[in-house]
Amino acid sequence: MILAVDLGSTSFKAGVFDRAPSLRGSGSRTLRYGYAPGGCVELEAEEVASAFRQTILTALDDANVASEAIRALAITSQAQTFTVVDPAGRAKMPFISWQDTRAQATCRVLAQEPALRDFGRHASFGQMLAVLEICQLAHLQTTQPGSLAPEDRIFSLPTYLGQQCSGAAATDDNLAAMSGLYSLTLHDWWPAALEVGRMGREQLPEVVPVGSVAAHTDRGASELGLPEGIPIVLAGNDQTAGAFGAELHEKGGLLITLGTAQVAYACVDDMPEPNPALIRGPYPGGRGYRMAADSCGGNVINWARGILPGCETDAAFFARVESAEPGCRGLVFEADLPAGQGAWHNLALHHTPDELARSVVEGLVRRMADMVRRLDVDRPGAKILVAGGGSRSAAWVKLLADALGTPLVPTEADPLWGAARMALAAVPH
Repeated sequence: MILAVDLGSTSFKAGVFDRAPSLRGSGSRTLRYGYAPGGCVELEAEEVASAFRQTILTALDDANVASEAIRALAITSQAQTFTVVDPAGRAKMPFISWQDTRAQATCRVLAQEPALRDFGRHASFGQMLAVLEICQLAHLQTTQPGSLAPEDRIFSLPTYLGQQCSGAAATDDNLAAMSGLYSLTLHDWWPAALEVGRMGREQLPEVVPVGSVAAHTDRGASELGLPEGIPIVLAGNDQTAGAFGAELHEKGGLLITLGTAQVAYACVDDMPEPNPALIRGPYPGGRGYRMAADSCGGNVINWARGILPGCETDAAFFARVESAEPGCRGLVFEADLPAGQGAWHNLALHHTPDELARSVVEGLVRRMADMVRRLDVDRPGAKILVAGGGSRSAAWVKLLADALGTPLVPTEADPLWGAARMALAAVPH
């Protein structure tokens, strides 16, 4: 049996899989974040440990299997969420979430650093972002001097929890490349970034290839109901794990996820060249990926449902979408979530609620079509898979297929399945 854990942004999830793989049992725990003025979004270390333990124990209980049957633990995670730990491995502060925006001013300063001028050549992101660990850590040291002592270490979520289970501190190159501290060119922590961030290499964990064994459990895993000596496989970020679960590396083409946000993801044979408009990084098996992500997706539809009449359910909303004519008689909706704004253009007295609803989806479709173009996938010969909650909406999928000029194939892209499949590939039968 394989135990897979997804350290998601909304909740932690766990699944117990046999070697088919088939899901035998599952568990989840919604996370409780702390919010404060200025864009602070944090997770207490006790909350992280409690959610991890509860999720695993619930999954084991649901599967009705003895802990001795578990042969591997696989972990996939949200990226860029980290804490600082002392030499004993205890968290000195809450985890700073990737959703935290306090480092915006610091990010702008770092972007002007001569030593980081070729940032995009080294990192997953083509440009410096405030959510990256390099920005958050620099901001932390500026606003809270002494918060990162020379003997302290910097742990992401899977590093922290894996260390509690095994005593070893490790991360995978897929997640490391999303921190702004790791070099895809050097295949190691980036000295220039460490110097600018005022930290040493010894403060960061060992880096292993995504999808490989990073450590083995010790007696610290007993609190989770897990035996000692089982391998821990690090499965990268949740988008990569989802793509691996959908077997994108075997099916080829492109994976579109219509979720709270929209994502277009392609697996490629080699590491892609840097592109300011795309995200890239390692994929299991020595491959690479390139990805376009948009903060607008199902969250915009949920907002529209809340303000448009007769849209209390998804079914009612999409019934209105299907009732309106394509193009909505010139009505155009544009969302700008970073600014918290959205607007209808060319709105006239003759426009109906049906057209207001359809224009929202047409706006999302335009954004996704643009992301697909940026990925430069050969659409005529490529299969396009579609997953996520939005893939269950026939109207949304049809509008997108029409815009792309090719059929979309519904699939499951669950990070838990991907993590389990990585463990099955990494651990001998």
